[in-house]
Amino acid sequence: MAAKTRVDVLIENGTVVTVDPQRRVIRNGAVAITRNRIKDVGKASALKKKYEARRTYDATMKLVTPGLINAHIHFYHHMHRGLSPETLAGMPWSDFVHRKVATIVNAEDEIWGGLGILVETLKTGVTTFLEAGSYNIGPVIEGVSRIGMRGLMGRRSFDMVSQGHDMLVDSTRKCLNENEKFMKDYRGGVGLVKPCVVVVGMGRCSDRLYVKSKEMADKYRTILHMHQANMIENVQESLSMNGARPIEHLYDIGVLGKNVALTHMVHVSAKEIGLLARTGTNVLHCPSTAMKISYGLSAFGKFPEMMEAGVNVAIGTDASDCSNFNDMVRLMYLAAATPKDYRYDPAAGSAEKAIEMATINGARAMNMEREIGSLEPGKKADVAIFDMKRPDWVPLYNELQNFVYSAQGNSCESVMVDGKFVMENREVKSIDETEVVERISRLAKGVMKRSKVPLYSPWKFI
Repeated sequence: MAAKTRVDVLIENGTVVTVDPQRRVIRNGAVAITRNRIKDVGKASALKKKYEARRTYDATMKLVTPGLINAHIHFYHHMHRGLSPETLAGMPWSDFVHRKVATIVNAEDEIWGGLGILVETLKTGVTTFLEAGSYNIGPVIEGVSRIGMRGLMGRRSFDMVSQGHDMLVDSTRKCLNENEKFMKDYRGGVGLVKPCVVVVGMGRCSDRLYVKSKEMADKYRTILHMHQANMIENVQESLSMNGARPIEHLYDIGVLGKNVALTHMVHVSAKEIGLLARTGTNVLHCPSTAMKISYGLSAFGKFPEMMEAGVNVAIGTDASDCSNFNDMVRLMYLAAATPKDYRYDPAAGSAEKAIEMATINGARAMNMEREIGSLEPGKKADVAIFDMKRPDWVPLYNELQNFVYSAQGNSCESVMVDGKFVMENREVKSIDETEVVERISRLAKGVMKRSKVPLYSPWKFI
């Protein structure tokens, strides 16, 4: 009998959702891991014969998935959670939070708020994040990286006043200089967090900022991340200023492509969907925000049409003051269920599509699909393990449907990033979760005091 090959970890006896090209779901499956890479994936009976593991993880009655990818979050918004009136739609909401709160959030707030988001989303199976722009980029990338998650982040940049939104606007030169400085200073990243190019987007960026930012992303072989077409006002403004809809205009000036990720994208036309598909541009869908602050998802959303056209669509929880939660399992439910209703077609969304949006599509949007997003030999060992021996998981006939439609995010038991358990048996190993909660709670008092924002509710707090 041939000697067994040594591996570091063998996760065995679970239902393995590979998201590989064949979309195999392997019951009684196993994943073999050496250092930070996946060595093998297959039936547990076969892998036990081939490998001798330094450590085994019994995944009986567990779902083993690729690490989930939260493809749009905001660190600095976390300290705003619950401060804005919930009666504000998109544009008034944006004006409120940026005028009254964002301007008084400091680096310490953003670091601990960022860690708060990452702990919250990690504990629902997330291994990788795409952040939408920091105002304190150096301290923040160094501060949040210690959690041990994989991610991309950049500097929040815009150079134009749009519909009265004049808070924190910079010159074009400063936006470009600061972004390039960040790319140079942190080119190798900090831990597993690396820099990317971020602009706010919508009507808040000049053509020069868009074009030069795309060139910068190309130069540094990273992605360009921005918001687009979230509100009808954005479309109207673009038509007035440019004589074209937002995505048409970006196409006209050469700012679409495989390394471009556009967030929200609720208000797009059939022509724009064609342009997205033709250029390989990625879309980041945030259904929880779209519904909570009334972007018009059910009336205008075309995400099923995008996917049918071949557009890569990933999902993100967005900000803690407009989505308010960072649970990726809860988000998968919305991504799968909402199109069934607004298309009056039960086939418009599915558990399988939602899982793809939370894994391989997110990896593709971050230009990381060769490294993460599926459980395949040679890829990075980013793995989430969910406990299926729980009330929300039984009866258990179809693991994929239960995962998306009935499971809770807190059924995530353990999370491995880059071959290391960052969370095990619900305990975050890399940082002190209690300290994060206590620091955020203490800092929140300062945010409340400096912002002078009252508590908004028709009910009386006494």
